[in-house]
Amino acid sequence: MTARTCLRTHGGGLGARACLWPALVLTALLALAPAAPRVARAAGADECLECHRMQDDKRLSAPTQHFTDDIHAQRGLTCASCHGGDPTKQDIEAMDPDKGFIGKPKRSEIAALCAKCHADAAFMKRYNPQPYIFSVDEWRTSVHCKKISEGDTKVATCIDCHGVHGIRPHTDPSSPVYHTNVPATCAHCHNPEYMKGRTVPTNQYTLYKTSVHGIALLQKGDLSAPACNNCHGNHGAVPPNTRDISVVCGNCHGREGELFESSPVKATLELEGKRGCVTCHSNHGVQRPSDAMVGSQEPGVCCSCHKPGSAGEQASGRIVTRFWALKTRLGTADSLLTRAERLGMPTEKARETLKQANDQLVNVRVVLHSFDPKQIDAVLAAGSGDADRAVDAGQRALRDWRTRRVGLAWSLVAVGAVILLLLLIIREIERPDGDARPTMEGTRH
Repeated sequence: MTARTCLRTHGGGLGARACLWPALVLTALLALAPAAPRVARAAGADECLECHRMQDDKRLSAPTQHFTDDIHAQRGLTCASCHGGDPTKQDIEAMDPDKGFIGKPKRSEIAALCAKCHADAAFMKRYNPQPYIFSVDEWRTSVHCKKISEGDTKVATCIDCHGVHGIRPHTDPSSPVYHTNVPATCAHCHNPEYMKGRTVPTNQYTLYKTSVHGIALLQKGDLSAPACNNCHGNHGAVPPNTRDISVVCGNCHGREGELFESSPVKATLELEGKRGCVTCHSNHGVQRPSDAMVGSQEPGVCCSCHKPGSAGEQASGRIVTRFWALKTRLGTADSLLTRAERLGMPTEKARETLKQANDQLVNVRVVLHSFDPKQIDAVLAAGSGDADRAVDAGQRALRDWRTRRVGLAWSLVAVGAVILLLLLIIREIERPDGDARPTMEGTRH
């Protein structure tokens, strides 16, 4: 009987007080007694997961859904490794600030939190003998870090790219930072809706998908094709500026980058506020280069800088004329040699010469990035010389074929005449006796 029941039964008299004492004593004993043992859990169980998994609030249970697939969980780390606290305790005891519990970190603190492990080479080597070591200094150079430091909460930090509570290694095709997934991951922020009210361009992903790089990576699965991070960087992501754009492109297009870096045009473009490679090739929407770009009129790109009648326009015009003359000469040589081959004439040496001429054409396309008329003219001259020799070889082969055909025709005529003469002689020899001409003796008889 409880104290309240006793009072209700006996009222407030002596009987009630006599009945109240045992109840009070029982209540005190229960308060002093040890708490009932909790449900036993397996030794070493992560109480954070067990508790959050049973929560009806999806906000609390969501972190447990994919954590078993997380690279950290697979390496033996627990919730407390990032959030602090004591994962061996149940309920509120696990979230004791005295045991380092920090709860949900602020966005401005996430990079520093990740860096506690990922910037520690000794710690990372426990899990990978050749780990990637995160550089806090590199991160601080990024436009993302700078914006976060300014209090901007809509800027990407570690979890926005790598995920959270289900992080996969970058080599896992399901990871948001797997090479083919990087463009779409960047587009989660770099899109018109998310960037509304900002001056940052938002058409990068749309352009990239139609570019020669995007088609190679996203449609053809060519993992050597660049994604966003190959040009902008990973943790130190920055927009390539005027001075380093040719270096960025030169990471893949080495010779073109070196030639442009040493060209006089590089400094001129910088003074005009133009950005190196992208002036001719664009940036996110880079299309496959074609010879049509070498021209003083659309779709040529020379006219985008050189005004009609200027010294630059005249110099580029001479180069353009010689370039297309070389291409025409190569086409002529190939046509002649193809005709000779169909007629059965040997063309192996001539084909080798033509190959050298075509190699020079490829070389011209590269040397154009030097913007040096002397270098370009030298390669054009070498290519034109090889092309002329290939044309001469093709014409010579056709002349030889015609000569052989005429000689064969006369030979056939001569052979035919001999055969005809022999037939006549044979016919004369085989003529019957009755058909022989009368002799003198027969005439006298």
